[in-house]
Amino acid sequence: MLDAGSDAARVLVIQYIRRVIKGFSHVQIVVSDIDASVEWYGVVLGMETMARGTFSGGDYAALRSPTGRFVIGLQNGLVAGSSTAQIEHLSFAVEDRDDLDRHRDAIAAAGVPAGDLIEEAASWNVRFRDPDGLIVELTAAK
Repeated sequence: MLDAGSDAARVLVIQYIRRVIKGFSHVQIVVSDIDASVEWYGVVLGMETMARGTFSGGDYAALRSPTGRFVIGLQNGLVAGSSTAQIEHLSFAVEDRDDLDRHRDAIAAAGVPAGDLIEEAASWNVRFRDPDGLIVELTAAK
């Protein structure tokens, strides 16, 4: 048996993960108003509602991206025993700088306040705030 801290074990784990991990699946966000968040994520990211309901932690909505193959889960209560960890921001890729500019303009035209264009070393970014203040960023690689 390999020592979990050994170089050989790390190499095996990395090789396994590279074959198994296929990409981003979903994020679950605790929100104060599910209806307002469903509408906001629909306008800003084009998310479509795929499920709504209630579970032991409260009401929820599952939103699906029509092109990005990921889901944003929204819930209005924490599951018993869960933490209150926070997400600093979410970032979603767009094709290029032109798409970023067009998307920012369209979102602003829909009445959603948009931040200024941010240039970073490897990307261009625009940030928005969802109804609970979470930063949602669109990113175009350079």
